[in-house]
Amino acid sequence: MRNNYQPALWGILHGLNDFAAGFMLAYYTYHNASSQALLLIVVYSIIGFGGQLPVGFCLDSKKQIKPFAQASFVLLPLSIVLFFINEEAGIVFSGIASAFVHVTGGVVCLLPEFCGQVPENKIAPLGLFTSPGVFGLALGGILGQYSLWPLLPLIAAVFVIAYLIFKNDLPVYKTPVKTENQLDTHDFIMLGLLLVMCFRSFIFDVINYAAQEHSDGIIIIGVSAFLGKLFGGFIADKIGWKKFVYITLPLAFLFFQLGKQNVYALGFGIACLQSSVPITLMLISRSLPVYPATATALSLGVSVALAGLPLFLINNKKNIITHFDNGWLTIIAFSFFLCIGYFILKKISKQTVSTAT
Repeated sequence: MRNNYQPALWGILHGLNDFAAGFMLAYYTYHNASSQALLLIVVYSIIGFGGQLPVGFCLDSKKQIKPFAQASFVLLPLSIVLFFINEEAGIVFSGIASAFVHVTGGVVCLLPEFCGQVPENKIAPLGLFTSPGVFGLALGGILGQYSLWPLLPLIAAVFVIAYLIFKNDLPVYKTPVKTENQLDTHDFIMLGLLLVMCFRSFIFDVINYAAQEHSDGIIIIGVSAFLGKLFGGFIADKIGWKKFVYITLPLAFLFFQLGKQNVYALGFGIACLQSSVPITLMLISRSLPVYPATATALSLGVSVALAGLPLFLINNKKNIITHFDNGWLTIIAFSFFLCIGYFILKKISKQTVSTAT
């Protein structure tokens, strides 16, 4: 198995990991009080998304992929086994496994041998890695309302993927030759737009609420996100990511409006929107060229954790759409987070250049 299969293999592992997480959370929700279920969802989100940042710091410090890959393949089956013994412990360990899988897989796909040197970055490997996540989460959420036993074959699948990944030596941790900041003003503006869109799109409860009227709504959303990320990476490489974003973002806005009455229009809007996720990861990695694990954590972890805040700040989830239709409030909130992100990236980039010199 040649190393150029690594992005696809880590993408499959990403899907299996998110399937397990969605399955556990759904099963727990169906068999426990809603207050307990909400608490576990919050705990999982803090560990699985917020926990990516310390994992990213550690990986960038150690500069060794293998120990973190091994931890991923130990923690995921362990979380499944623990779930049969103690559901709360299984969900907690699932969050830890998720942090390791996301960061390690992201670093592998950002390696120069897959993504290329700046500015000839390739987005397709990032699409291969990120695309199975939402689909796995949606499928796990559907099957989680039934028996626990579908989790058992998942353990075997994880071991098969582990064998294929470790069959040959894992890629060596490397960073691009160029260490100066690769994010110019125009790129930052586009990155800000992408983050704003991702912020809104990750309000998953809104999507679930819209999909509840359709028996196949959740799976349509999962498939749409999968196809959007997968094909979006290849198309962006073909025509250029800036041109691609200028096309897909307006389409996403349009079809989100139509999607309030039609789940298929909503699905197409999600596909257009989610196709920007690999691009977001690539752009953040440009600004942190010698910290690929931290860039992955910021893109796939911290941004999602921040995006989930409105779910827990608003008591009545049905009013979330109303809150986000308040134009001035939305603009102020997004501008605040955008400014914070700008100053953080600028400071880290200066430290990166000074360290390199």
